[in-house]
Amino acid sequence: MRKEIPTLTNQTTSKDFLQLITDSFQSVVFGTVDQNGNPHTNVADIELYDNGRLIFATTFEKPFYQRLKSHPQISITALRGAETMTSVGVTLTGIVEEVDQSYLDRIFSAHPEMARISGENFSERRAILRPFAITPLSGSVYDLRQSPIFQKSFNFN
Repeated sequence: MRKEIPTLTNQTTSKDFLQLITDSFQSVVFGTVDQNGNPHTNVADIELYDNGRLIFATTFEKPFYQRLKSHPQISITALRGAETMTSVGVTLTGIVEEVDQSYLDRIFSAHPEMARISGENFSERRAILRPFAITPLSGSVYDLRQSPIFQKSFNFN
């Protein structure tokens, strides 16, 4: 279970923002494009924050994997809240790259539910997973829980 979203302020740093995505948002929607420039979306979990990058995994058998490899610039969006006025939304653009398989050990250690998702096919499922790191370019947070509404942008370049 992910952590509750803390109160956000103007002192929220870019590192806090990235840690917030990892700690408080279960799944994010990825925007990618295919070889023809057509848009696609996929849902994936951001599993780790590591040295200024966000880590996630997907299987190499999916078209999503092929789009990430062919066009590594992505956009992610996530929303958390029971309804509009109790919600916090985040967006981030960045560049993805496939990273060392050792990240899978860290992902499975941090998120034991990954083994439960795989079930009896744990070894086979893990063998087809590939970890990726997102190097952020820019992002923003929009917190409707606060009055006035809190909004902050982050640049990482």
